[in-house]
Amino acid sequence: MSRFLSTTLKLGLMALIGETLLRPLLTFGGIAPDFALISLVILAFAEGAYAGTLYGFVLGLIMDSAVPNLLGLHALCKTLTGFGVGRFRERMVPGMVLVEGLVVTTAALGHGLLYLLVESWSLRTPFFEPFFLEVLPSALYTGLVAVPLIRLADMLGLLRRDD
Repeated sequence: MSRFLSTTLKLGLMALIGETLLRPLLTFGGIAPDFALISLVILAFAEGAYAGTLYGFVLGLIMDSAVPNLLGLHALCKTLTGFGVGRFRERMVPGMVLVEGLVVTTAALGHGLLYLLVESWSLRTPFFEPFFLEVLPSALYTGLVAVPLIRLADMLGLLRRDD
């Protein structure tokens, strides 16, 4: 099995386990980490922009099946996030925990901001209150939870550091 397929399957399994088993346990006050986004960022770190874009699109389509009134919005947000993180990985110094946490936080914030902008515009819902009460705390929490998961992925050899 190719390295890309192997890494994708492992991270897809991580996202599934995180979203179904760990997310309910780690929810505080309605704020929970986004394990699907964390797996997308780890894959984009490991394989680059092309793989991050493709994985983000497929992951987003799977998530869009639960929200039919905004079909394609998760796919758009996750595709752009995977591409952006994949392009940024070339400029990143491997092993810097603070930088990796900030990249995940920024990716989660950008993803949530784009999703909320389109949602508030199309459904005529408020923007600022959900941004400050849901998107911003969730992005910070996702970045905090992602740091040990990125270190674990590095220890397991999922992050390729030879390029």
